[in-house]
Order: sequence, then structure tokens, then C-alpha cells
Amino acid sequence: MPIELFDPIAEDYDNWYETEIGRIADQVERDLVVQLFQPSGLKILEIGCGTGQYTTTLAKQGYQITAVDISEKMMARAREKIANLGYSVKWLNADITQIMDQLEQYHGILSMSAFEFIPNPEEILARLFEHIEPKGCLVIGVIAGESPWSEFYGRKANTKPESVFAHARFYTEFEIRQWEVGGRLKIGKALYFPPEVSSVDRALTLEKQKNTNPNFLVAKWVKE
Repeated sequence: MPIELFDPIAEDYDNWYETEIGRIADQVERDLVVQLFQPSGLKILEIGCGTGQYTTTLAKQGYQITAVDISEKMMARAREKIANLGYSVKWLNADITQIMDQLEQYHGILSMSAFEFIPNPEEILARLFEHIEPKGCLVIGVIAGESPWSEFYGRKANTKPESVFAHARFYTEFEIRQWEVGGRLKIGKALYFPPEVSSVDRALTLEKQKNTNPNFLVAKWVKE
């Protein structure tokens, strides 16, 4: 993944979470992550921390965080948020695929919306799993392949080649289940409304009904 890929959008990245649909999408994804990310202790690794959307939440929960991101400008936003909250985080501005030998052992590893942009995810996840303590977990959240949201981002990439989504690869539940990562796998599902949903009320109704294919998958591997 090019180092500067997310740098150009770092300043405006959080604006999405201020929109009505962005807030709802973020909340349903977070609710699912909270259910599945249950580390066996406090020492965790966050891959693709971005502007700190999850880093801040994890810090407030008392975790000892090592946060990794390839984008210096995205991480700068995360650093500012954490500093303003008065917490301490170990920061690694790097490509996770290039720093495996620097990693320690962790009670949990979390990565949200990053593995769509990481080549050879199965190989990288298997290597990361080696850095999980017994009873710990490796959790990733991704936009589901062959879903309205992945198609929406695909159209963005087609109309705007400089978009970050031109570099994205979206995986289906079937594909993820084929990955040999290690441990016991559980997949959670959320985001049952399309990006063009007409209203917040309609989005909440669709999320409750769960009658369509999910747009967001959270995969969890547990080390027994």
C-alpha cells in the first residue's frame, strides 16, 4: 500500500462520522466490535489506527495500546486526540507488513477497515496470530465483498481513480472462512442498510430486520 495513500484525505477523514448515516453506520459497527473484541488482558495492538476513531475508545477502557498506521498524517490526528484526552499510546508510523519482527506478544490485536488495503491478508493475519497470547484474540472488521457498500466504493474508484478505494479489495464471508489463520474463527455481521438509504429511521429499521446481506463483517480468531 502506498505510504501516501491516506495522507491526502486525513484532514477531512472524520467528517464522514459527523453525517447522520455515518454516525449510524459507525455505531452499528462499533456495537459488533464490542461484542467480539475481548482480549485476554490489557496489552493490545491496533493495526490501521487512522485518525484514532477506535484508539480513543480503547484508551478510555484502560488498554495498553500499540497503534500502527502507515499514514503519518492520519496518525497525527490520532496522536492529537489521545494527547488531548491525557492518555499514553505507543505509536508506530509504519507498514505493518514490514515490521513483523518488531512486534511483541499481545492479549488482543484489532484492525478496523484496514485489511481491505493490505495485500496477502491471509499470510499477514497468520503471522500476526503468532503474536497473540493464549486465550487472546485477533479481530478485523472489513466491508463485505459483493455487498451494496463494496459496490458503492467500487463505483467511487471507477469514477475517481485517485480515490483510496481504487486500492481496496473487498472480501466475502466465504473467502474469509477459507483463510488459514489459526485458532477458532467466528464471524459477526452488521450494517444491513445500503449507503443510499433514504433516512436514519429507514436505516435503523433495516438494521433491526436483518433481511438483507450484511455489508460489514467482523472476523475473530481466538488462540486456545
